[in-house]
Amino acid sequence: MGKTQTAKQNTAAALNPKRAVPILLFTFVFCLVIDNAFKTMTMPIAEGLGIDDNTASLQASLAGVIIGIGAVVYAALADSISIRKLMLVGVGLIVVGSAIGWIFSGSWAMVLTGRLVQTTGLAAAETLYVIYVTKHLSEADQKTYLGFSTAAFQAGLLIGALTSGFVSTHISWTAMFLIPLILILAVPAIYKMVPEDEAVEGHLDAVGLVLIAVFATSLTMFMQAFNFLWLIPAALGVAGFAWHIQRAQHPVVKPEFFTNGRYVWTLVMVFLVYSTQLGFIFLLPYAAQDLHGMSIDRASLLMVPGYICAILVGVFSGRIGKVLSSRTTIYIAFGMIVGALVLCALFMKLHVAVLIVAIIAFASGFALFYAPLVNTALSNIPALKSGIAIGFYNLTINIAIPLGIAYSAKLNDITDDYSVILWVLAAVAAAGSAIYVVADLAMARKEHAPARVA
Repeated sequence: MGKTQTAKQNTAAALNPKRAVPILLFTFVFCLVIDNAFKTMTMPIAEGLGIDDNTASLQASLAGVIIGIGAVVYAALADSISIRKLMLVGVGLIVVGSAIGWIFSGSWAMVLTGRLVQTTGLAAAETLYVIYVTKHLSEADQKTYLGFSTAAFQAGLLIGALTSGFVSTHISWTAMFLIPLILILAVPAIYKMVPEDEAVEGHLDAVGLVLIAVFATSLTMFMQAFNFLWLIPAALGVAGFAWHIQRAQHPVVKPEFFTNGRYVWTLVMVFLVYSTQLGFIFLLPYAAQDLHGMSIDRASLLMVPGYICAILVGVFSGRIGKVLSSRTTIYIAFGMIVGALVLCALFMKLHVAVLIVAIIAFASGFALFYAPLVNTALSNIPALKSGIAIGFYNLTINIAIPLGIAYSAKLNDITDDYSVILWVLAAVAAAGSAIYVVADLAMARKEHAPARVA
């Protein structure tokens, strides 16, 4: 009887794939909250374990690398293993990693181990929601449910920051390892609502992923201590990856992606500009505490207006795209991001309101340019290859973000002048923006030249 009932439930889920969306969306948002809560908890962890902030930031920067690589791994595995099974494995890894971090919270090595195991599971929920929507829902529904992912990312940043500030101030940073255990309650719903997909042949490029991991981890470790020896394995990882994708039968990404000008220059810009995103968020509680005497939980509240605006921008990005062209939208977003960092560098000592205005412009800028940027980057890529292209695009973001946390933490150790750090972040964002603008205008001239001749 039990088997028959389960079979009927699975059949119903298969006939109505939207049934699985609420539970997948819940786990997606919940895991974003946990991930971002730990990324903004560097200071309490450092104080609790008696280590420096730069060392403590490894739990955020290395976890970010795992999120990026995990996105590609789970995307590849989803071709041959059902999303339901992968989600359940992800929940299991989250529970195990969280238990390790909480039980051995007095040891930095074990806390870091717990975070990395936990993040391996978090990457599942953050990736599989998007895969499920694109795989099981109609094109019309995809626009609606994928639009939620942009707003969910901004909401995850906000709720995560608020949660970490409250927990670390009023309870203990170690309690943050207990909150993910709530996901155990989602297991029955995942099992009942998410259909069991038919297995198809898939290919996982383990060698390519290892080479990416070597490059990303080495670059992150270099930014932690600025030890130039780490650049050797980073360079070897890049060279090995370039050699591998030209010869492998099923590489993680095709070489022709790197001959597409719009896609390549977008990746370069993303690598630079996105490195400032959580670098700025990482510095915010330190600046608010040192310059304006605010506690960590009060400093977290400064981000509420900014990320509420960013969520609204994400929700209404489709309507904005009907009024402004992609190029205009992207350029405005660049101005908002760079302008926010410059504003903070110049005037953040005057009043805490400056921080609030800056975070509104900064967060809204990132929310504004995501959709048109992806659309422009993929404009010359065949639809059949767009999934791989998006995966590598998101991988670049997830490599850039932890690097930004790492070099921001290092700069924070080197100097007590937050203006200097913010000028560095502004320079990085401006450089990325300038590279993109120059490349975009140059390619636009080439693309229009044949039309003029005709």
